[in-house]
Amino acid sequence: MRIFSVIATICSIFLASVSEGQDVSPLIRKADELDAQGRTEDAIETLKQAEKISPNNPNLLIKLSQDYSDKIDEAKDRSQKLAFAKLSLEYAKKAVLAAPNNSDAHVCLSIGYGKMTDFVDNKTKMESSKVVKSEAEKAVELNPKNDMALLILARWNFDMATLNPILKAIAETMYGQLPPASKELAVDYFQKAIAAAPEKIIHHAEFAQALESMGKTKEARTEWLTVKQLKPTDAEDRRYVAEADQKLK
Repeated sequence: MRIFSVIATICSIFLASVSEGQDVSPLIRKADELDAQGRTEDAIETLKQAEKISPNNPNLLIKLSQDYSDKIDEAKDRSQKLAFAKLSLEYAKKAVLAAPNNSDAHVCLSIGYGKMTDFVDNKTKMESSKVVKSEAEKAVELNPKNDMALLILARWNFDMATLNPILKAIAETMYGQLPPASKELAVDYFQKAIAAAPEKIIHHAEFAQALESMGKTKEARTEWLTVKQLKPTDAEDRRYVAEADQKLK
C-alpha cells in the first residue's frame, strides 16, 4: 500500500504544545536547523541531549520519531532500516502517552505504524492499516485542520480503494466487510489537506500522483506546476520538485 512508503517524512513539521521541566526549546530549534541542512544524525544527537533534560516533552518525542523516520530512508541495510523504524514507532508511542490529546502526536503514531509495514507480512500489514487509519482519525477529531492527518486519510482511502487482490482478500477476512473507502473520498481528503496547508509541497505532489493513476493527467499537471512554484524546505520536498521536473518535460 503506497501510503506506507510516502508518509515517512510527514511527521517532520509537527510540534506539540506541551512542555515539561527545563525549557529545551533552544535545543529543539537547533535540531530543526540541523534537519534543514540535511544533518539528521547531528539533529538526533542534539535531541538526545534534550531528552536527558526533559524526557517526556512531546515536542522532543515527536521530533525524535520524525528524525528516526528520516534515517530509515538514509539507511542501506534492511536490518538498520528496521531498527530505525522501531525507534520511530517507540518515540511516537511515547509522544501519545505524554500528550494523549495532542493531534500531532497521534499523526506521528499513525506514521510510525505505517513505516513498520515495510518489514512485516501482508496480514500484519493490514492489521497495521487499521491503526494507521484510527490514529489519523483521532488526530482529525482533535484538530479538524490537521493537514497531515488529512493527507494520511487521503492516501489510506486511495490505497484501500485500489488494493491488489491478495491484500483485498486479507482485508475482507479481517474487516468482515471492507471499511468505506473510495477514490472520491481520497480526492476529498487531498483537497482538504491542501486547503489546510496550501504551501506544503507534499500535499500537491501526492495528489498529483493519485490523479495520474486515475487517468486525470490535466488535473495532475496543474498540481505538478504548483509543486514547481512552491519553495522546498527539506530533502523530501526537493525530491518532489525533481519529480515535478520530470513530469512537466
